[in-house]
Amino acid sequence: MGSVEFQNFSDCDCIDVLIVTTAHHAQDGRLIRHQNSLQRSGLNSEILTVLCESRLKRFLLGPIRAYRAVKVINPQCVLLPDPELHLLLAPLLSRSCAVISDVHEDYLSVLEDRKWINNSLKPLMRILLKVIPKIRDKFSDQVIVASHALRQSSEIVVENIPHIDDLQRGETRARMRAVYVGDIGSSRGMERMLTLLNEIPNLSLDLVGPCKEQNRLVGLIQDSKLQDRVTWHDRLPYNESWKVADRCSVGLCLLESTPAYEKAIPSKVWEYWALGLPVVVSELYELSTLVRKVDAGFVLEDCKNFDELAAWLANDEELYESGKRGEIFFKRKSSENMNKLSDVVSCLIV
Repeated sequence: MGSVEFQNFSDCDCIDVLIVTTAHHAQDGRLIRHQNSLQRSGLNSEILTVLCESRLKRFLLGPIRAYRAVKVINPQCVLLPDPELHLLLAPLLSRSCAVISDVHEDYLSVLEDRKWINNSLKPLMRILLKVIPKIRDKFSDQVIVASHALRQSSEIVVENIPHIDDLQRGETRARMRAVYVGDIGSSRGMERMLTLLNEIPNLSLDLVGPCKEQNRLVGLIQDSKLQDRVTWHDRLPYNESWKVADRCSVGLCLLESTPAYEKAIPSKVWEYWALGLPVVVSELYELSTLVRKVDAGFVLEDCKNFDELAAWLANDEELYESGKRGEIFFKRKSSENMNKLSDVVSCLIV
């Protein structure tokens, strides 16, 4: 059986914007940032998650279950972050409320990265992914995208950058303690992060996020005898995740080179910088170019410059200055981005 999860709204509640997802967890960072942005502007916003037992049922039944829930809640506007909802739910809702479709990644590139997708299905999925933009554009009142690279024409760019008030900074940080926040897996740099600890013996690591390769992760930690230096917190609420990060001295983003990641700037980099944390990143073109431009981190070049990295991590003054440069750059970019979504909604539901 599937289920629909949302807050217990009272009959008098008027939901301005309902964020509806069949693919994301309710604590997904982009969705939480959307909700925070809308609520700061005085708009009542909630996140509705539609859970299905399998990916096939998510695609076939998720939009139907979502439609039924939306009709009960009766929001003024819905925000749809999943491609199957752009295809199947937007047409059903376009006459009853304002529809915003959110494109946060290049779905064709992501298709090539997903090992769970059977190769025999990929030709059909490529066709669907080429049809979706036409349906999305026709039945959406506005399309927003997460980066300028995804923008085609009239879409509005709402970047994956938190608001300056989304994350709260503390005062105490542990030396030589790294953190990674996000989904954990091979393509997300799982092996690279543990290699880093093997090469730098006085470095510890906090991992915050779910892992679909749990047995492999635990096995790698045990085989390398890293149990005393790695703490895996699993998934935590958004704010709790970043409280863990705030106690550390450096943020990691060691993604593998894949079509989906090659041109991406992961939101975690902005979140690390929001906390004044310098970053260690892999040599993906867009990511490494940004980090070098801002001078707010270290680019690990194919795991070859560990000695240089170890010296950098041990230099408290350099870490502080790097993190400060990242924080200053983040604040400027955040101020440019902070009201874009609420401005879109205000135009649609006036």
